[in-house]
Amino acid sequence: MPSQKMLVKTLKTRELMKILEKIIIEFECSYDELYEYFSKYHIYEIIGEKFSQISISTSDFSNIIDIISKIGLHPYMVGTPILRITESKKIFPLLPLGNILSKYCKKIIRLNENLINKLIYGKTIEINEKINFNRVIILNNYGEFIAYAKITREKNSTLIIPELDIGWYLRKGG
Repeated sequence: MPSQKMLVKTLKTRELMKILEKIIIEFECSYDELYEYFSKYHIYEIIGEKFSQISISTSDFSNIIDIISKIGLHPYMVGTPILRITESKKIFPLLPLGNILSKYCKKIIRLNENLINKLIYGKTIEINEKINFNRVIILNNYGEFIAYAKITREKNSTLIIPELDIGWYLRKGG
């Protein structure tokens, strides 16, 4: 079975911020604070046949990647993945990015433990509050990232539909 070659490209912080632009707007994040945060990292785009990923690392792997590529080895993961990019160029935030965004964005909802437990099982939850967001970052009462969610408004309530949550790895991903 032939091995799939993955291309690893180093990105500059401003290139990452351009890719994150829609997410920054969608969750009302502080551009300047996120820029400062990511400027402390090495940023890699891992380009594959079916999808690409963007990851961050505190270490510079450029030389190692160059050396192993010359001998026919092509890593498919470098650092911590924060974004997934599909063939059609759609961008999806991954769970580790939620931990970062939760510190710099405004479209956040904190939920109690009972609601969180339902959410991490992939269940839609209903709350008796009006929320005027389309998508939201869900945190627990301790400020820990739990999920990205879609919001649907009903007549007297709001539905919170998990898109990607910390329980996903146990249900489907792992």
